[in-house]
Amino acid sequence: MSRTNPKFAFVSKRPSNVKFDLGTQIERFLQSKRTEKRSLKTVSAYEQVLLQFRKWFEQREEDVITTELFREYIHYLTYKKTRWDDHPTSPEAGVGLSARTVNNVIRNMKIFFNFLVRERVMKESPLDPIGYQTEEKDTFEVFTDEDVLKLLSAPNRRVYTGRRDYCMMLVLCDGGLRAKELTSLKISDIDFKLRQITVRAEVSKTNTTRVVPISQKTAKELEKLIEYMDVGPDDYLWLTQFGERYYGDTFAKMLKLYARRVGVTGARVSPHTFRHYMAVKFLRSGGDPMALARILGHTSLNMTQVYVRYTGTDLREQHDKASPVTNLIDNGNERKRGKLRFT
Repeated sequence: MSRTNPKFAFVSKRPSNVKFDLGTQIERFLQSKRTEKRSLKTVSAYEQVLLQFRKWFEQREEDVITTELFREYIHYLTYKKTRWDDHPTSPEAGVGLSARTVNNVIRNMKIFFNFLVRERVMKESPLDPIGYQTEEKDTFEVFTDEDVLKLLSAPNRRVYTGRRDYCMMLVLCDGGLRAKELTSLKISDIDFKLRQITVRAEVSKTNTTRVVPISQKTAKELEKLIEYMDVGPDDYLWLTQFGERYYGDTFAKMLKLYARRVGVTGARVSPHTFRHYMAVKFLRSGGDPMALARILGHTSLNMTQVYVRYTGTDLREQHDKASPVTNLIDNGNERKRGKLRFT
């Protein structure tokens, strides 16, 4: 069996220390995931992680992938990699990825190398001894009410583009959609009679269709927006002034521009921060955590519980309203005393 470029190689389980092309094995792995009908987003996530690792590995003079080599890669991701260097349109910068992002890389790489072990390409995975980094839990930035009111006041609603961005912020506040879910909406996804938005399975992160309620205010503003547009049911809801699709990265840039315009400097200004704001505001206003999980499209209650814990400062107030002792005994005694007075 012939050797391939050692820069993209690792030691095989097979005899004679034969080496295999890393790029070929990556494509085999991705093809297996496509065959398993994994979502396009999942396959794309695998591909991005693996190709970034391949690019880093290509620049080194090592011939094989070892546990120590991968620890060096984790060190590079944690302390040296420039954030968003593969997204040149993003305004974010800085060096070093978060523990959550690094853990996602480790998780995906473990899946890849376990695949190679099952395929008898390798004896064992070099990532078996690799553990996950400790993540800071329950930490996320949330807008204040004042921040949101300022951002809503920023677009010039006398023109189409300003009204569009205003409506997009309303939908984020009302439904907490993810950025891709928001910018993938079509006219037919809006039901004005029932006041709800359908997030289609093909654009949902969880690959599951869900229905998101919206307020009368948001529904009316969306109706006004659509009156400006010459569109049909199958057209995208958010368009540029030239009638082309309006994408999330451009909207994110506009949000930052609005933030500078009105002086919002606290929480990071992004579509996802609106999602956090919606969740926290919903719970603080008495919303049910299970209902919130359904609206946000959480597949488990883990993230919902993070929001519940975040609003823990309101527990005493909620307890005062719902205390079984207060409602059962105190209120019961009052009713009993009332009966005694009239008998």
